[in-house]
Amino acid sequence: MSFAEGRLVRGLVDRLFLRGGGEGFTLPGALGDEPLLLAIDTGDLSDLLFHLPLLQAVRERHPRARVDFLLPQSHVSLVAPSGIARQCLVYQPRQLKLWSPSCHALLKSVRREGYDLSLVMSCDPHPALETVSLATGAPLRMGPSHPTAYPAVNFEIRSRGGGARYRGDRLAAAAPFLGLPRLAAHRGWPLPDEKLRRTRQLVHFNKPRQDEVLVGLDPTPGKSGHALAAPNFHHLLRQLEGRYPCRVLPLTLSADAERVASLVAGLGATPMTLPCESLFDAVLLAAVCDVVIAGNTDLFHFAAAAGVPTLGLFLEQDANEWEPADQPHVRILRVKDGQRIDPDALLGAFAAVSAAR
Repeated sequence: MSFAEGRLVRGLVDRLFLRGGGEGFTLPGALGDEPLLLAIDTGDLSDLLFHLPLLQAVRERHPRARVDFLLPQSHVSLVAPSGIARQCLVYQPRQLKLWSPSCHALLKSVRREGYDLSLVMSCDPHPALETVSLATGAPLRMGPSHPTAYPAVNFEIRSRGGGARYRGDRLAAAAPFLGLPRLAAHRGWPLPDEKLRRTRQLVHFNKPRQDEVLVGLDPTPGKSGHALAAPNFHHLLRQLEGRYPCRVLPLTLSADAERVASLVAGLGATPMTLPCESLFDAVLLAAVCDVVIAGNTDLFHFAAAAGVPTLGLFLEQDANEWEPADQPHVRILRVKDGQRIDPDALLGAFAAVSAAR
């Protein structure tokens, strides 16, 4: 949906669903004692992760708060076991198409719930989902700031410092306006203790040598759409294996099987293979790794938020806004595409994140 179409649809939504206006709100008392929230997932896993601390803070300050998620089917396996969602409402791409009967049905269904807050979980504009947010009739509608955000978004989250601030920290400034305490930095995705225990047992069964370092490796393209070449990953692993006993666990939150196969084909030793059938499984496995090595991928950000020692291999195309700031368990190496990674820099960064474990 284009911005022009978005303005037209918002006018129709206002006429058909909101009937010319909406309720007012005051800050910080907008949420009340038992708020009902709609968290709208745009399909970007990193944005989903970055908005989690705000939702958790709402739940902690308002224990009777209820949070619904509107999300694509592919993310249900991750959100449903987290315990934060009252219900997962799945949308299909066709429901976001202008004038479609399924879009009309979606707008009516979210309007019936009577939400107090709707949150478009994104740092970038999403006109179609912002229109869904408007259709909820929620007095308070949070989302990314852009020239045509209002009226669908009436609490805009803006970037400060020319985009240099880490995207995962942007929502921290919004917490006081909602009467919330300071947001915890880089909270990991909620994972049930029993699931973590079983995953650790599975890793131990497949890696009986305790001195081996389990390296989770994600070779897929990062947020800029670019990826480090497979030979560079192979060179990196040879450097590590010359200093540490390692087992490699290929991991990814994407469906890029071809790149994973290319990585595996060039490994000197047989990698560890464990069942990984969903996003939830991949996040669980990353959480129990000794170190995660990745480009600027979603898995990099999930591992960093969880406190896992994480080594990021960022290319020139990866902007500074993707670098977590002042995290002792995270190191970023800037790599020029086509050039080998400096061995001393690599081993120094690996030692630094390992020491923070």
